[in-house]
Amino acid sequence: MSKAYYIVTGANGSIGKAITEALAAQGLPVVMACRNIAKSQPVQQRIIEETGNPEVVLRPLDLASMKSIAQFCKQLTQEGVAIKALVNNAGVMCKSFGQTVDGFEMTVGVNYIGTVALTRWLLPLMPSGSRIVTTTSLTRYIGKIDSSFFDDSPRTYKRFKAYSRSKLALTIYTARLSQELQPRGIAVNAADPGVVDTDMITMHSWVDPLANLFFRPFISSPHEGAIGAICAATLPESSDITGEIFHKKRHSPIPDSLKNSRQAVWIAAETEKIIASLGQKAAEGIE
Repeated sequence: MSKAYYIVTGANGSIGKAITEALAAQGLPVVMACRNIAKSQPVQQRIIEETGNPEVVLRPLDLASMKSIAQFCKQLTQEGVAIKALVNNAGVMCKSFGQTVDGFEMTVGVNYIGTVALTRWLLPLMPSGSRIVTTTSLTRYIGKIDSSFFDDSPRTYKRFKAYSRSKLALTIYTARLSQELQPRGIAVNAADPGVVDTDMITMHSWVDPLANLFFRPFISSPHEGAIGAICAATLPESSDITGEIFHKKRHSPIPDSLKNSRQAVWIAAETEKIIASLGQKAAEGIE
């Protein structure tokens, strides 16, 4: 693996699969970073067969485990991989309260903490000209970040609250990281797929049949939802764009008020402390 690869997290289904298919169809080398290898292998083989691109590599990655993230990064480092683009697509919205291996609420742990850790630990593999794309969501507009962000509990957990604030936090992180990495020539943007027909919008309740009948026909397909991430990761004209949100082929800056707010400063400082602590423990666990 000596070429510059495109890494897609959550690449085995829905939007992630659509992104991987589009990259592979362009003849680009891709690393599918997936939690469930058994489920992902048939997807990998179909993409290789349909695109004729043999350079679609599958690697295990569980964003709910810092040890798994550290192992993934260590393997790529040992293989001498350079990263052309990191597409942080993987995300969850959990019906009920659960925790990651490291003790964080699952939605925030995967969507935000795990994604930030992965991005941080892969930066040494990104030369000038690399790109980072994170998947945000319309729910960021209703997300609220407070002192309970890292300490949710079964008593206070609500899935939309957890999901929306994880996406708001990730959008803030994207904006601040774009400022940090601009001197290195690394473009950092978000992609908003809009409302996409995926299992994530299933409510697991009596409203699902009605939603399927009246709502799903009017929302975007996974391939339509993937357009923004693909444009941010691959288009030549996007190489100098940073700190913006792509919605399909259009893009606009992340508001300064968002990335410089008191909440943004607080969560950035707390995140750095957590990632540093977890990184040290994860490194010790895989030595």
